[in-house]
Amino acid sequence: MHHDVVTLAALTDGSALSTWVLLVAGNLLAALIGIRAFKHFVKEDWGAMITMAIAAIFVAGFVWFPGEMRTLLGDLWDKVREA
Repeated sequence: MHHDVVTLAALTDGSALSTWVLLVAGNLLAALIGIRAFKHFVKEDWGAMITMAIAAIFVAGFVWFPGEMRTLLGDLWDKVREA
């Protein structure tokens, strides 16, 4: 049984670790920003609340949809360069 757990927990390359860190740290960061947005909501600080909510959405996009966010930012950068 011990051997099976070690085999399952073994990382073969850095991509699995990178994905794991991105998910864990990204979810924690999105949750922290979401909590801060809620605190601003309670204090009725609407500008800060909207800023924190948008930041949480942005972070969540990178955590759950990294490929799509990379494409979106690349397309946005191309539009800026063309202007």
